[in-house]
Amino acid sequence: MNTQQTSATAATTAANAAPLFYQRVVALDGNLHSKLKLSAPPDLKFSARSPVVPLLGVEFTEAAREYPIAFLRGANNAWVPVALTGAPDGDNVYMDAHGRWSARYVPAYVRRYPFVVAQSAPDQLTVCIDEAYAGLNEREGTPLFDDGGEASSTLRQIVANLAEYQRQAQLTESFMQRLDAAGLLMEASAQANLSDGRGLTLKGFWIVDETRFRALPEATVKAWFASGELGLVYAHLSSLGNLLELLRRQPRVEASGDASSAGELANSAAAANTGAVTNADANAGAETNASDSSAAAAASAMASAKRRRGGRNAAA
Repeated sequence: MNTQQTSATAATTAANAAPLFYQRVVALDGNLHSKLKLSAPPDLKFSARSPVVPLLGVEFTEAAREYPIAFLRGANNAWVPVALTGAPDGDNVYMDAHGRWSARYVPAYVRRYPFVVAQSAPDQLTVCIDEAYAGLNEREGTPLFDDGGEASSTLRQIVANLAEYQRQAQLTESFMQRLDAAGLLMEASAQANLSDGRGLTLKGFWIVDETRFRALPEATVKAWFASGELGLVYAHLSSLGNLLELLRRQPRVEASGDASSAGELANSAAAANTGAVTNADANAGAETNASDSSAAAAASAMASAKRRRGGRNAAA
């Protein structure tokens, strides 16, 4: 990855993708940003208004213990796996009042912030950063470059993890293409009558059709078992047991008990444990750190849905 040269193409690509959480994406440059330092984030409130967070296939097992995993169709009809974290016109219900996630597993998409990659050439990725992130300054924190303008050990680790995220994102995209080609995805909804009298409905997301899944040809089952993708399907199906918890966490709505349509969730397209670590540590420690093809697709889908419905998160 090129962290030394400014790439107008990469910066433009990243900005146009408008990935979730990011405001002013620029290519990281050893000359322009030679004195830049990274400080620990005071909280994760930047993700407070996101009702979905993109996931990688490698995260399914951990994420399935906390969130419902669903599928949304983003830009260019690309399927994006996401953790459902709220109702489409609502906020992230897995975040407390102090900006901390009230879940043991925080998706890698969240932990990699404020870093992201842009594809500046077919075989070249440029590391970018959100200039709007409050933890960036030239006074205190972990240096991103050494005195010679070369990437620091912290930045090198972040770059390595971003590359791994990109690799995992490509594997996830291939997995989603196989699910689609096998005709396994179906639109779904979830309803619950809670003990406090609320009746809530969440709809518009997609899940694996178990009947079709059980009817897969033996050769396909063997191939998916060998690749590990069969386990991803089972993790997804198991995660749907968290839908009731998601609905239970929804705040009271005076005008209506309907939790709205999750079809809009596709437009807010973000694994590890927040802990007491710096943002640099969080990115460096992530098993996978993301590319933005899926995130941009999901963000694009959610934005268009919000425009159609005039949701209160239209500016998110």
